[in-house]
Order: sequence, then structure tokens, then C-alpha cells
Amino acid sequence: MRLLSKAIFFIGAVFVSGCQPESADTKSQPATTEVIRSSPDAMWLADFAAMQRLRELGDGAARDENYVDAAAYYARASEIKDNIPGPTGVVMAFQAAAAYARTGDHDRAVLMLARAADQGLRLPEIIIGAPEFEPLLERDDFKAVLASMSTNVELFRETHRAPEDAKLIFDDVERFWTAYDLADKEDNADRKAAIFRQHYLAPGTDGLIDYHWIKTQSMEKLVKRIEGARGYYDGIRERTLSAAAYEGVIRNGLRKFVALYPDATVPDVTFVIGRLNSGGTAGATGMLIGLDVWSWAEGVPLDGLQPGFQKVVQNLDLDALPSIVVHEHVHALQQYTGEENVLRGALQEGSADFLAGLALPDHEKPHYYQWGLEREEEIWRRFEQEMLGDNYKNWIGNNSTVDDENWYADLGYFIGARISEAYYEKAEDKQEAIKDLLFVNDAAAILEKSGYADRFAG
Repeated sequence: MRLLSKAIFFIGAVFVSGCQPESADTKSQPATTEVIRSSPDAMWLADFAAMQRLRELGDGAARDENYVDAAAYYARASEIKDNIPGPTGVVMAFQAAAAYARTGDHDRAVLMLARAADQGLRLPEIIIGAPEFEPLLERDDFKAVLASMSTNVELFRETHRAPEDAKLIFDDVERFWTAYDLADKEDNADRKAAIFRQHYLAPGTDGLIDYHWIKTQSMEKLVKRIEGARGYYDGIRERTLSAAAYEGVIRNGLRKFVALYPDATVPDVTFVIGRLNSGGTAGATGMLIGLDVWSWAEGVPLDGLQPGFQKVVQNLDLDALPSIVVHEHVHALQQYTGEENVLRGALQEGSADFLAGLALPDHEKPHYYQWGLEREEEIWRRFEQEMLGDNYKNWIGNNSTVDDENWYADLGYFIGARISEAYYEKAEDKQEAIKDLLFVNDAAAILEKSGYADRFAG
């Protein structure tokens, strides 16, 4: 999404504090997570839907460079956020601040940043580096907001230093199948969606709410996906319910990454079932893993899945969960700024693959890796022509759209991993190299310092 600077729109677990400091605004809010959860009608779902619509309107206004309207939409969404369980939606105040800054309304920009800090956001370094906020750097109230966010960082660090501190949450998986069976008794799609809202989302964990905000987006979309691939969902049930057995090896993978990068914090990990559009992501609550993507086994029907995606799920397995969790752990730590383009996107994804492989060298490489090694120069030549543009469709997230039988999806991950590997191998200080790959503000500089392109010169 290219609306304001990219820093304004990437929000991972690293940015949200585990506790929310009180302020004059937050003290006046009557709703707490416990009160909201106790409501039999799950009233917060209506506020959640309103927050989604306001975000859409804000994004549309920002795309049109109408930052006055964008700021108003985002600011209203940030007020509603206080009625939503957990930290989902904390980015709204942040986006409102950026939009206000673009309009020159610096007073409101600071007020929105203060609200974001009160809601638990922790982004002091990125805020300092974002061009939208440069005019605010010398203001005392802006400095106070940065100090508040720095406090959020320390509070989170105190409670999330060790892999043992992280919660691995599987509660939503069984809840999904309860809703699935209830919905199966209904013929009407709207009623099915209502059942998933009532029995899956409404009582769900903060991580499920976060995943829904980022990936599932609506229960109507989830129902449509299930109805189009019912054999697949029926076939993966038992494997998804067995995923908790992997907790020990997943936690061991997190330990190995922390051993490589001791400055890491370790957010929680929530395992959910979605609509086959994400095997994993990082959100405000931590790492979010879509077990539906990882649970295919021989004999599970693939009817209703795009040919490209069929190839993907057939190459994935629950045994890869430690690697995917470490991959998302890297995303939760990353703070990427600077110009947004295909190169930066590939580096952001590929470095997560590379660092996960560095922590877990005995685990199998991603399914596209060997294919890529055999055609590396050809892939690089194509990538080189497109890497400074903003069209990702040939490189990232194109499992369902790649239409060339002689080409593979997600090769941006492969190229990004190879650049990251070259950078790491060339660096004398390996821990510093890992830090460089986590905190990128100039993807082109990483490529140049890696020497990767030189392999294909001449």
C-alpha cells in the first residue's frame, strides 16, 4: 500500500506495547477487554466493522492525496479502536497523525501520536525518520510522545525477553471447527457468516481479531472460500487440531533465533484458520499463523484451489511450523523505511526466510528455493529489470495469479534471501549484519554492499 510513507503502514508486533499506559483519554473509556468479552451480543463487532469501513475511506482519500479527509477518517477510526479487544487498530491513530502532518496541522498530528502512544504503540525510531514528522522534531510535546513510546518499548522488552515468555495460542483452532459444524447445518450464506462471527470471531483471542483485521477481513469471504473448497477444509481438520503438538519444537526454533540475535524480543504466536490467503503474518498482537495453508496431506482434495496455489500447499507441511514462526518473528522485529519498491519488498520477505534458515539450518528450505538455485541468473535478470518499480505481481504473493508453467511464484522471497545471504557472508560482524537486515532504510544500499549483483556481471 503506497498512501503516505511506507513506515506509516507497516505495523508489526514490535510496535505495540504489552500494556497500555493510562492517559486522560484512556481513563475515561468505560470499556475494557473483560467487559467487552462478557457481552453476550459481542457489541464490539459493530465497532470493528465501522473501523474497517473508516480505514477503507481513509485509504481511498489518501490515495487521492486528500489528506484532510484521510486524517478525519483515520482519527474517527482511532476513537473506535478503544472499543475493540486487544491492540488491533492501533495503527489508525498513527495514520491519522501522518495525514494531519501532511496537511500542516501539526498540533493535531501530535495529539494523534499521543493517542497512539496511550494505546500502546512503540515506534520512536521510525517516527523520527518519517518525513511526515520532520517538522515536529523540535517540539516539546512531540519529544514527550517519543519518550512515552520509548517507555512502551521498555515495558514490552521487560516481559518478552525470552522465548519462554511468549505465549503459543491454539485456542481459536477448535473454536473454528465448532463454528464450521454449526454453519454446515445452514443453507444461507449470510447465516453461515453470522455463525462464524458469533462462534469463531466474537469469543476469539486478540490474535484472531488481529488476523481477521489483516487477512480474513470478513466472514462472508471466509464462508465463500470454504464453500468453494469444502473438501480441502474437511481434509485438514485433524491436522490443524494436532498443531499444538509442535509447541516444543516451535519454542526451540525461537530459542535458536534469540541465540543469534540476543537483542530480540519474542512476541506471542497465535494459530488460526483463515481463508487460504496467508500462511503467516505479523500483527499488533504478535505472530499470526494460518494453519489452513500448512495442513494439506496426501489425499486431501484440492478442488476449488487455483493451480498455482495447489502447487504451494502440496509443498508445505506442519513440520515447517518452526521455520514459519521464526520467519514471522523476523517480520515482527523488522523496521523497514525508505523508498518502497519491489527490491525492498523482496528483501523484507527474503531476509525473513534467510534468518529463519540461519536459526534452523537442519530444516528444509522453502519449496521454491531449489527451483530458484537452478535458474538463479535468469531470475536475477528478470528481477533486475523490475526491482525499482512498485509492481509486485511477478514476485510476491502471486501464488494464485502466476500463469507461466515454467515459472514459480514468490521468487521475490528467493532473490531477497540470496541478497541477504550474500550480505551476511560478506560482513565481518555477523550480529551487526543481522541487525542491518532487520532495520533497513535503504534497500539499494544493502544490495550494493552484498555484492550479489556482481555475480552476474559481464
